[in-house]
Amino acid sequence: LAAADRMARGLQDTMAACQAKSAQRRRIFDDCTVERGEGDGDAAMALTEFRGAAFQRLRAAAGLSEEEYFDAMCAQPFSGGKLEVSGKSGSIFLRSHDNRLVIKTIEDHEIEVLKAILPHLLLYLEQHPGSLLCRFMGAYALRVGASAMHFVVMENLLQRPAHELYDLKGTTEDRWVDPASGGVLKDLNFAGRTVLLQPPARAQLVQALCDDAEFLESIGVMDYSILLGVAPAQGDASAERPGVIRGAVASQAAGQEACDLQLGIIDYLQRWTPKKVAAHWLKKASIGCFHEIDTEPPAVYCRRFCKCVLATFEGARR
Repeated sequence: LAAADRMARGLQDTMAACQAKSAQRRRIFDDCTVERGEGDGDAAMALTEFRGAAFQRLRAAAGLSEEEYFDAMCAQPFSGGKLEVSGKSGSIFLRSHDNRLVIKTIEDHEIEVLKAILPHLLLYLEQHPGSLLCRFMGAYALRVGASAMHFVVMENLLQRPAHELYDLKGTTEDRWVDPASGGVLKDLNFAGRTVLLQPPARAQLVQALCDDAEFLESIGVMDYSILLGVAPAQGDASAERPGVIRGAVASQAAGQEACDLQLGIIDYLQRWTPKKVAAHWLKKASIGCFHEIDTEPPAVYCRRFCKCVLATFEGARR
């Protein structure tokens, strides 16, 4: 994709300069912009790094050093450049060469939400290292000629291959994907299945997910989901980071199968706006009569999400 190629080249060309400039700043609300003029057939380019000091602390809380971050972002070309297969955003996704980071384009209103919640998110993640919220590692705006886009850098929740990938919200509205499409599957695809975990692991996981949901409710966001990667169990069962766990997926039709699971909470940059309120009442009076709609206030959304967590993850019987 041409847009993905421009974004990748522009980001890597200007990021080193932005790093050097931002190293002089320490205030949490500082932004940094570096510009490159036209030359050799290339359009003028400007990269803005948002809230550099805050994201540096977020990276440290996630155990990612500055050297590791800039090596992942700048040392080698990105892979990927595909549009989101299932979903409505049409976002572009890229991966760092070491597979630790994902670069994703986001909408203008989402970058504003991220900047608004960032101080709260920073304090929460510094105090809750076992949180399953997908970590944001950076946020940027890139202008190449007349084109501009916003994007975030996130931890890659799926650093191991996943044979099946689910996006789970606890809703039924538009939550079925044709498996033949190769897209991310959803709640109705997962219906009739549960994840079985040893009771201590299950209790820890459920507590972390529900704590995270209550935090998201407290900052007024909704429409988030669990990204769940499932693969046959292989090798060592030890977890190298939160959200990586050995369990089993069970259904009445197929029985139980030992699996390696990778999971985290994603897409938590949606506020309860007047537009969402209007969508809620429109849906409630129509498809809400026979579907669990996704557009609910943060408190209702949180309760339903935690109910989904309790139903999806069960304790294995000894």
